[in-house]
Amino acid sequence: MVKRRINKLFSIAFAISLLVNILSAQVISPFNKIALKDTSSVYSFIVSGHFHGASTNVSTFPASTILSNLDTLNALHPLFLMSLGDMFLDVNETYIHNYKKSLFDKLKMPLFNAVGNHDVSNGNRYEKEYGSSYFTLKNGTELFIILNTEINDGSIKGDQFDFLVEAVRSAGNYKNIFIFSHRPIWAENNSRYKNLFIGNTRTEIGRNNFEDVVLPLLMNYSKVKHFYWISGSMAGGPASFFYDKDPVSTITYMQSAIRDQERDAVLQIFINKGVVRFNGISLTGQNLDAVENYNLSFWKNTISPEQKFNYRLLPYLTKQMLLHYYFWIGFVSSLVLFFSLRWVYKKWKRKK
Repeated sequence: MVKRRINKLFSIAFAISLLVNILSAQVISPFNKIALKDTSSVYSFIVSGHFHGASTNVSTFPASTILSNLDTLNALHPLFLMSLGDMFLDVNETYIHNYKKSLFDKLKMPLFNAVGNHDVSNGNRYEKEYGSSYFTLKNGTELFIILNTEINDGSIKGDQFDFLVEAVRSAGNYKNIFIFSHRPIWAENNSRYKNLFIGNTRTEIGRNNFEDVVLPLLMNYSKVKHFYWISGSMAGGPASFFYDKDPVSTITYMQSAIRDQERDAVLQIFINKGVVRFNGISLTGQNLDAVENYNLSFWKNTISPEQKFNYRLLPYLTKQMLLHYYFWIGFVSSLVLFFSLRWVYKKWKRKK
């Protein structure tokens, strides 16, 4: 009798341990707490950036085109929804609360985010709320790598580069590798994409290290893996999509973003036993071409060669500058430097 009870206790303990291991292995969205489900080799997911919409949207809610299409997106039953950065215009109590009740709590799939400059503009508040800003997801024949292109001004270096190396090297059984980022760091120094994404957040000092460090790593594996690098920073442009398969590296580079405009659309990606297919979903009822048709030729033929500065944005941009703590750090640092140099100069002059 005692032995039977002991065996029963061991069985219960084993079952609890197994359940804990299963639950701990699950990837859970930090935004709506929905777990990423293991699926078959046939599934889809949705990708787009700039969920805060237009730069002038100070409503503290996401873009209206996203909010008005939540039922449509839920009905597609995607594996997950991937935001490609600038999900928020700012990260504070008001935005967090309003996004939760209007977007996060209404989604029926897990939501993830590749952070943009607006998401991390309030120091480390984003990571305190939502955890690490670079990570991986896995399903079927696909590996998903999510990067933070804001940490080192567009370069992938230090711990994040080590993370990327390990992720790519350990992708043995995965056929397709999707890399998600906010900035299209692959376009900045490549003459093939010159003048296409002029209004984007770009490397401020020197060049990023994509061509010198990141691209060689990917090209070591691009002959045996299909790479898709999808970014979500499009300040302007003729469409919500950009598609280009680079003839040298064979990497497919894409952009997907909305701006609360008539052209707004999101990217749906279908996977069928390792075969990848793209589909555009208009958020405004417009007819769309095949995603692959929004290619290099389309963009070069339709984008305006010169983007005029919109003077109407000056009040908004000035307010954003004055409210940003980077501005005040620079301002105080400049004052300290000015008075320090002034003191040194006066001291030097007295000695003369």
